[in-house]
Amino acid sequence: MSGAWQQYPGGVPPRPHPGWQPAPPPPYFVPPPLPPRPGPGALLGGAFRVLGRTWRSLLGALFVAELVVLATPVGVGFGMYALRGGSDLGTGSTDPSVLVDFALIYALPLFLLLYLIQGVTGALAATLAAQDATGTRVTVRGLLRASAPRVPGTVGGYLLSSVVLLPLLVTPLAPLAVWLWVVFALIPAVMAHQEVGLFEAIGRTVDLLKGSWWWTFLNMVLATVIAFGADFIGGFLLSVPESAIQAANDRSEPTLEDVASLLGATVGGLTLIIGILMFQLAFTHLVGAQIYKALSARHNALAPPSPLPYPPPPGAIPPPRRPGW
Repeated sequence: MSGAWQQYPGGVPPRPHPGWQPAPPPPYFVPPPLPPRPGPGALLGGAFRVLGRTWRSLLGALFVAELVVLATPVGVGFGMYALRGGSDLGTGSTDPSVLVDFALIYALPLFLLLYLIQGVTGALAATLAAQDATGTRVTVRGLLRASAPRVPGTVGGYLLSSVVLLPLLVTPLAPLAVWLWVVFALIPAVMAHQEVGLFEAIGRTVDLLKGSWWWTFLNMVLATVIAFGADFIGGFLLSVPESAIQAANDRSEPTLEDVASLLGATVGGLTLIIGILMFQLAFTHLVGAQIYKALSARHNALAPPSPLPYPPPPGAIPPPRRPGW
C-alpha cells in the first residue's frame, strides 16, 4: 500500500459514517426562561437585559440604517425638485402647481422619513430580540442582514395602522382602534420570530391575543409610558448643554474655558440625543418581543397534541396475543 497510510496505526485512515454530521456549536448565550404569566417586572427586565447586553450592536446598526434612511427622502426631494424644474414656493403664490410642488418636494420626503425611521427601527429591534431568544451572537452586520428583508413588512404595518387607526379614532369605533393598536404593536415581533409576511403575521397575532388582550394592553401601555418618560427626562437634561452653548455664543470674546465647555456640551448633548432616540424607538419593540415570547409559550402549552401525520395502514398493529402463547 502507499506510504501515506503508514501514519495510521491500522494502516487505513478512519472514515466517518456517511450520515455523520458535526455537532452544532453551543449557543453564544442562553437567555433565561420567562414564567408562564410574567408580570411587568419580568417583561421590562427582559427588555432592559436585551438592550443592556446588545446596545453596541443596536447602536451601530441604527447608525448605518439611519444614514440610508436619511439619504432616501433627501434624494427623493432633490429628484422631485429637478423633475418640477425648480420651485416657486418662496413667492407666496397660491397657484395649484405651487401646492403640488410643496407636496412633492417637502411633504413626500417628510412622509417617507417618518415611516422609514419607524419601520427600520421596528425591524431592527424585533430582529435583535429574535436573535437573543435563540442565543445567536448579535453583530452589526448580522443584525442588518437579518432585518433587511423585514423592513418592507414593518413599514407596511405602520402605513396600514395609520390608514386604519386614525379614521377610527374620530368615530364611535374608537375602542376598535385601541384593540387594533395592540395587534399592530406585536406584528414586528411575530414577523421576526416566525419569519412570515405582514398579513400572515396579523392573523397569527390575533390568535395569540385570544384570552390575553387585556394583559398585553396593560403591559404595552406601561412600556409606552416609560419610553415617553425617558423622552421627557432627556428633554430636561438637554436644557443644560443648550444653556452652556447659548452662554458661549453670547460672549464676544470666548475664553478657553468657554470653548472647552462648548465642546463638552455639544458632545454630551449629541450622546444624550442618540441614547434617547435608541431607547425610545427600540424599547417598546423589545417589550413587545418579550410579550410575544410569553404569549407563544402559553399558546403552545394550551394547544392540543398534534395528530399523526398519517393513519397507520390496516394490519400494521398486530392483534394482541392470547395469554400463554
